[in-house]
Amino acid sequence: MKVVLIHPPHSNSIDDRLDPPLGLLYLAAHIKKLAEVEVLDMSGMIDIEIPEADVYGITSYVTSLEETKRIYLRCKKKNSESKVIIGGAHATARPEDFLYADHVVCGYGEAAIIDIITGKNTNKIVYNNKIDNLFIFPDYSAVDLKSYNRFISNNASVPYITSRGCPFKCAFCGLANIHALNKQVKMAPPELIYIQIKRLVEEFGIKSINFQDDIFTLSLSRLKQLLELLAPLNISFRCMGRAGYDTEDTYKLLSESGCKQVSWGIESGSQYILDRMNKQVRVEDNYNVIQWAKKHNITSRIFIIIGFPGETAKTLEETKKFIEIADPDQVFVSNFIPYPGTDPYLYPEKYGITNISYDFSQYYQVSKDGTGGYVIDTKWLSREEFRELELDFRQFILNRGIRGETQKYERNLYGKGKYCNSNG
Repeated sequence: MKVVLIHPPHSNSIDDRLDPPLGLLYLAAHIKKLAEVEVLDMSGMIDIEIPEADVYGITSYVTSLEETKRIYLRCKKKNSESKVIIGGAHATARPEDFLYADHVVCGYGEAAIIDIITGKNTNKIVYNNKIDNLFIFPDYSAVDLKSYNRFISNNASVPYITSRGCPFKCAFCGLANIHALNKQVKMAPPELIYIQIKRLVEEFGIKSINFQDDIFTLSLSRLKQLLELLAPLNISFRCMGRAGYDTEDTYKLLSESGCKQVSWGIESGSQYILDRMNKQVRVEDNYNVIQWAKKHNITSRIFIIIGFPGETAKTLEETKKFIEIADPDQVFVSNFIPYPGTDPYLYPEKYGITNISYDFSQYYQVSKDGTGGYVIDTKWLSREEFRELELDFRQFILNRGIRGETQKYERNLYGKGKYCNSNG
């Protein structure tokens, strides 16, 4: 039996070859125990040949629905008798969009795809809430690691996760449905993480890691133990923190352990918007983590979401003021998108949304031209009114520029800003 796992291209992405598809590498590691498996990352390669297989697994995103269906048809044309399985965040939220497929997986895919391949589960829609053995070593050999674009400390990096899930329930989060099926944060033992990263260093020559945990700093005691184990490997890395949860000691520890950049979902400089988002954080908390990271020589990177229901010209000015005062090294701006399954999508009237588009091809937070989609009207702003505010806000960020190590797409977006001093 041969299984091919497919990552669709995203033609509107600002960098479609930034990181390898880690989720599929986890699936491949499980599947290779019982079948031949190949990972086909079509990022940036729309016309690549699809190999013949008995089973195809496609991961789908909200903006790639049409591309997913085209790939499905190509798979069936290659082998009409094959099984085609579709999974991912959008499949979990709206499995009804993929009823043309043989199977749709909701939740984590590891156990589900094995059950389908072995015939243990023949349902059209497969709900998976198993969380056992999630931290097997990903099959990094299934892709050409040198073909990806993310660098940390001038070294090619790979994505890696030490935990799955998030204890918070932010109203905008498109991954909440997958996390909800598993109901808890699952953490890999520090000793296992050490063994796997040591293998990355020794077998693949990897010196830099992009930790993709929702919150890498969730447990300070675990973080101390993990970083102490990793110290002899002399790796550099970037990770996500959590404002209102971390302390200055967190950033001192990270700085001493090879951390080059910390990112946070700051989202807004307006407490009103943060509360509406259910961020469970104060503006002051957001300010503090940025200062702690900078104090300990870690590049501070913040993610901002603009256009959440309740956003106005006034709240955007509050966010501008926050950015000026907190002075993070890097700012990445996304438009609010009511992803299927999120609270604003399910209950738009609760959030003051007066009109919502269901053209999922427009559900992008930021595209290659540097702007985002906007698919709602609210009682505060129409789409047209928001678009003017968005362009002004993004120009503010462009004029400001960026500090610290940057990726190629960031240099393209921010390279002329007054703060730009890239060494990436």
